[in-house]
Amino acid sequence: MTMSKSARIVLVDDDPILRELAHEQLRNADYDVEVAENGEQALELLNSNDADLVITDLDMPVMGGLELTEKIRAEQNLKELPVIVITASDHADAVDRAFAAGATSFLSKPINWTLFNHAVLFVLKASEDQKALRVARDQAEAGAKFKDSLMSVMSHELRTPLNAIIGFGQLLGEQFATQNDDLNREYADYVVDGGKRLLNNISDMLLASEARSGEISLEENSVSIGDVIDEARSLALSSIRTTGAKIKLTVQDRDLELHCDSSLMARALSKLIDNAAKFSPRGGAITIGAALTKAQDLAILVKDNGAGIAPEKLKEITAPFAQSDMSLRRSKEGLGLGIPLAQAIIAAHGAKLRIESKEGEGLRALIIMPSSRVLTQESSTSGSAKAVA
Repeated sequence: MTMSKSARIVLVDDDPILRELAHEQLRNADYDVEVAENGEQALELLNSNDADLVITDLDMPVMGGLELTEKIRAEQNLKELPVIVITASDHADAVDRAFAAGATSFLSKPINWTLFNHAVLFVLKASEDQKALRVARDQAEAGAKFKDSLMSVMSHELRTPLNAIIGFGQLLGEQFATQNDDLNREYADYVVDGGKRLLNNISDMLLASEARSGEISLEENSVSIGDVIDEARSLALSSIRTTGAKIKLTVQDRDLELHCDSSLMARALSKLIDNAAKFSPRGGAITIGAALTKAQDLAILVKDNGAGIAPEKLKEITAPFAQSDMSLRRSKEGLGLGIPLAQAIIAAHGAKLRIESKEGEGLRALIIMPSSRVLTQESSTSGSAKAVA
């Protein structure tokens, strides 16, 4: 175990003999050593020059090792500095108090000088490793912050022209339709569909970035479960049409109201419908249902009759980019963010997503919205009474 450079050590002890012996050991090991008789002198040395390690006795006049360690930990430019304390105390709590003050390691008197050298080298190497980890952490955090900022800017810069492309593409499609120009109308529809797909992918990436950095922000309102399902089906319409999926609705009460971010909940549900359509056989059946449980929670179901997935692989599909085949030749399009995004949106509402599947028996996704978000007739009446009061 070697150090990348000669370390600078501040040695603090009021015993001149021990101080001289320790100084000699450290100099022989090619360390740059400065000595102090108490904690006050040591702080002056530390504030005037950088140091890599402090070795201090606990019991000293003017300022002891405990107070010195506490002051080191309290100063911004010194708080990461490793400290080895030396004690001759017979009290069992001496070491505990030293670690509570912020000590890195300790040695007891009389000192075993062979172990002394190894302890110094070990602490210095550990400190160097910690510095490298802090640098890597800071770089990672800076990179993540830059990425999030870039995603936000790119989202704004791309959405504006994409909305223009989609809007004018639709106008061109309508104009070609009135002229019975089916070929050019088809081309315009391709432009519109491509623009919508790209805009949807950008929105997904931005939402994924928001979910990774913290909680997704919600704009909550009251909405019927029927309206949420209708909007979700509309968002997933492209996949439904492409695959020829047959939708079966089993909704207990379409007018049952939820308190949620209706746009995001519809988006989450659409991801589950889209996933069911993509991984079902052509013309497959997709069941969308909603019903109250005995606990008055709302269960929202999306079930398909596709190939399903092995139970041991269920956890993998909630991880971003978790499509089993992410090559450019994969059979299913998409970023692999559908279920992870749905899960993040659902979790932001304090709800739960349960996914069950067996190979050959399709996949069953169940959203459990807590009763606190379900506006039953009773709760609506109670809320109105409170508002009047």
